[in-house]
Amino acid sequence: MYGLLWDYFITPNGFEIRLFRFLLVYRLKRENIVAAHPIDGIFNVKALWKLGGHPWNTVSMCNRPQREWIALEKRCWPRFLAISPKNRDQFIRNLNL
Repeated sequence: MYGLLWDYFITPNGFEIRLFRFLLVYRLKRENIVAAHPIDGIFNVKALWKLGGHPWNTVSMCNRPQREWIALEKRCWPRFLAISPKNRDQFIRNLNL
């Protein structure tokens, strides 16, 4: 799932964000992922607010200006991680929560 600056990878242990496809930036273990919520709209703050996401507990790692993104709900702080994979539905299926 190639992005502009960083990429999202699903590994057997969980989820990784890599800069330029090689440099590991962030790793999230599978047991720390609570849910993956699909969200429509570029700046759909209302949908994220209904899930419990606020500016102080959400980190946006969206690297594509698109209307479909995912809010990964985590067990640790910050509670939500907003990402924008190339194919949202396929990414959620591959995550296997």
